[in-house]
Amino acid sequence: MRHSNRNAGYLLRANLKQNLKFSLIWLVILIMMIASGAGKLEAAFAGRASGSKEIVKMLRAPGMAAMFGAMPKVDTYNTAIVFAGVMVVFMIILQALWVMPLMIRNTRGQEESGLLEMVRARNVGRTAAITAASLELLIDSAIMGILYFVSLAAVNMGGTDLYGDFLFSLGMVIANLLFGAIALLFAQLTNNTRTANMLSYMVLTAAYLVRLVTDIQHQNLTWLSPIGWFEKANFYTDNNVWALGLALLISILLAASATMIARNRDLGAGIIAERTGRAKAAGWLRSIPALLWRTERGLFAGWLIGAVVFGGVMGSVLGGVGDILKTNPLYRKILDVGQINAANQTMVLSFLGMYLGIFVALAVTAGVQVAFRLKRDDNLGYLSVIHAEKPTRTTISISYYCFGLLAGVFVLSAGLLALFFTGNTVLSHPLPLKYLGRLFAASVPAVISFIALGIALVGLWPRLSSLFWLYMGAGLIVQIFRGLFDLPKHAGNFTPFGWIANVPVENVDQTWLIVMVVSAIVLFILGIAGYRRQDLSL
Repeated sequence: MRHSNRNAGYLLRANLKQNLKFSLIWLVILIMMIASGAGKLEAAFAGRASGSKEIVKMLRAPGMAAMFGAMPKVDTYNTAIVFAGVMVVFMIILQALWVMPLMIRNTRGQEESGLLEMVRARNVGRTAAITAASLELLIDSAIMGILYFVSLAAVNMGGTDLYGDFLFSLGMVIANLLFGAIALLFAQLTNNTRTANMLSYMVLTAAYLVRLVTDIQHQNLTWLSPIGWFEKANFYTDNNVWALGLALLISILLAASATMIARNRDLGAGIIAERTGRAKAAGWLRSIPALLWRTERGLFAGWLIGAVVFGGVMGSVLGGVGDILKTNPLYRKILDVGQINAANQTMVLSFLGMYLGIFVALAVTAGVQVAFRLKRDDNLGYLSVIHAEKPTRTTISISYYCFGLLAGVFVLSAGLLALFFTGNTVLSHPLPLKYLGRLFAASVPAVISFIALGIALVGLWPRLSSLFWLYMGAGLIVQIFRGLFDLPKHAGNFTPFGWIANVPVENVDQTWLIVMVVSAIVLFILGIAGYRRQDLSL
């Protein structure tokens, strides 16, 4: 074992230095989410008994439970219980989006770039890379947990104590270890970062969807989802440490499995065999768009299927949202049937508007991933032969960028159609098609403008392209939590999420629509012009 891990410490120090900025940005985002969430909820609960009851009632609605998780069933709610009910699922997903690509980049990514081959030529053990990645995961997670604990102790929410804060922080650390170990395993099973990332995100999505369905219909089955294990810990109520113990045990087993595979496989190889393909490429692959379709079709199909499934699941909960007012005796006494139905429709449309931001984020992620492939494929040398042939840099960049835009629009369309029509099948009063038109009229320009921003960053400042995810993530977080945390009405207007906040209750504002279209065109052109002036090795 010591022989296999020799000089892992040197790799660990190199990884920590290389990933310092990336991890610091994520740590700042996560700490801000924890501190602001706890502080805002404490302010909302302090001295506002009626307002507190409305917050709990809203969070227990099926649509909110689908997004954030089911609220624990207790007689009296306080700030700490509501905080855990709202933040557990959301924080686990954010943390997974941080550690999963980090672990894959530190292992399979280094192999794919050829860096690990040069390192292994020296006195470095076979499992040193995965050991260094695991230690970095442990160090980053420990720092995150300490900062969580300090932040929660400083806020001192109602209904909490140091043990509850410690257990919540420990649970989030174990969640990091679990999803980081999943990514490490896929990095060993596959032979390229693309497949490893895709499989990791598929597991994360499946865990979220299983939790979503079981939280609404069969909460006893939430144990089937890894995310559900942390919900079952019931922080600040039962404080069930056995659920955390299960997650920690699985994390250790997954990391051990990844280490065993790394010890026995060849460098650059994977356990999951790839198809050899045809001996001679088809003639239609001679164009850049055709080549892109051939290499990205698996990723594109995965995003489409995921969008349809996610849209169908989210649409299936709209029936419960629409019946909230009907089951309230007070509203039934005050309003007549027509008014109740109108109020129900408004509530359903409000939930659709909240879901719209999530579907825009999914579509943007799919499209920007393709656009960002341009610089990555350049750096890995995949485009060297193509650059030496007839296609110009303009043709290559336009092909990547247009494919990214089309991917984003198709993923968005598939998700919205599944959401709308599945929702109409469960609603007692189906929504008119004009509301579907409003959803598309607002979201398509938003997706295109977001992707165009990513395109401009790839062309002009490729080293800063990772800041795009910070920009989009901050906008989505502000838009989702704006009402819950009593943020100003226009707080989200620094991104397109804020510009489409009132859709589909209202039509998108024409001014913002023009801004999105014009900015998308300008940013797209800047991305093409910037790539033409880049060096291949930039």
